[in-house]
Amino acid sequence: MKASFFEMGFLSCSSVLIALGGCVQQSRPDIPPGAMQVSSGNGVVAFTAPHDGKAYLNDDTDHRVVYSTDMRRDQIMRFDPVSDTVRIDGNTAPEGVANPAHDHSIYFTRSAMADHVDVANNNAVDASGNPVPTVRVPIGIQVDVQPQPAAPK
Repeated sequence: MKASFFEMGFLSCSSVLIALGGCVQQSRPDIPPGAMQVSSGNGVVAFTAPHDGKAYLNDDTDHRVVYSTDMRRDQIMRFDPVSDTVRIDGNTAPEGVANPAHDHSIYFTRSAMADHVDVANNNAVDASGNPVPTVRVPIGIQVDVQPQPAAPK
């Protein structure tokens, strides 16, 4: 009889501990609470910023941020563990990442300010006064630009 009370008490305590353990969130002290995980893996991780904001490269094994940077809309962040480099639009960050073989994730938080390209003076016009669209292309991508015929009026 004593054994059954002991077993029942043990099972009750175990179930309470398991329930509490399921409520605990993984700690990310260097990443703001509103940041979203946008990429992860044990190889190359990359991300294109949909808005101006800040990106964080997190070492998922050591649970710490190993690199962070401000990004503008359409910039590309890429971490390659083989070369141990973080690149933003093809430009290599000066510092390497400790333990590049660990799993890594990229987190992103949007800036509270309007995107830079939305507020920049981007009023380019052609000789006829028509607006000229701006196309952003990542560094290292070759683009063949060909003039287009004027649209009929």
